Amino acid sequence: MTGTLILVATAALAAVAVHLHLVARRSAARDRSGLFDDVRDLLEAPRLHRDGVGYPTLTGLAGGYPVTIRAVVDSLAVRKLPALWLEVTLHRPLPVGASLSVLLRPSGSEFFSPNGRFAHELDTPEGFPRPARVATPDPDRAPPLSVLDPGLGFLREAPTKEVALGTAGVRAVRLLAECDQNAYRVGRRAVFHRVRVARSELAGTLAALSGVGDHAASTVERC
Repeated sequence: MTGTLILVATAALAAVAVHLHLVARRSAARDRSGLFDDVRDLLEAPRLHRDGVGYPTLTGLAGGYPVTIRAVVDSLAVRKLPALWLEVTLHRPLPVGASLSVLLRPSGSEFFSPNGRFAHELDTPEGFPRPARVATPDPDRAPPLSVLDPGLGFLREAPTKEVALGTAGVRAVRLLAECDQNAYRVGRRAVFHRVRVARSELAGTLAALSGVGDHAASTVERC
């Protein structure tokens, strides 16, 4: 009899645990789905792409060019809280021979950036924030660093992690949030509570990318 009661109690506890897990999972999914609630109308023809319980991806047009906006969860950095990055890519053809990336405060764990795979590190120009790694896969074909001049103010802003450009467009990565410290210390869980992309954040990023893209197009064409 005692054994039966133990089995029943164990099964009941397991059922409760599963129920609580499902409730938490659905709640997290609802919270993440609202990431772009305040900024969708900044794009032409916005579309939200959902993938399970993860953060959605937002696509649309900005200035006539396709845009892809996504959130990246980064829990690889050593001795740092997991971070939530906002990656904004403006897809437009640029007349450059090779990619160019400026990665700020590099740690070597930036899996979301191609910078570490670019073999050639260039000198960081005066006026650029530091520490930074300016890199390209081909210095002979890369555009002059002056193509980034319209984005210098944007680069100096604290949330900016990377600005890069290549033949297919311009891209920026910005810090959106750091995870809940208590949840991470207790359960090693990267929990981000009710994160929303601010209108000023996305508008400023799109303006910076458009400026860099326009300048790159005109500068390289004149060279």
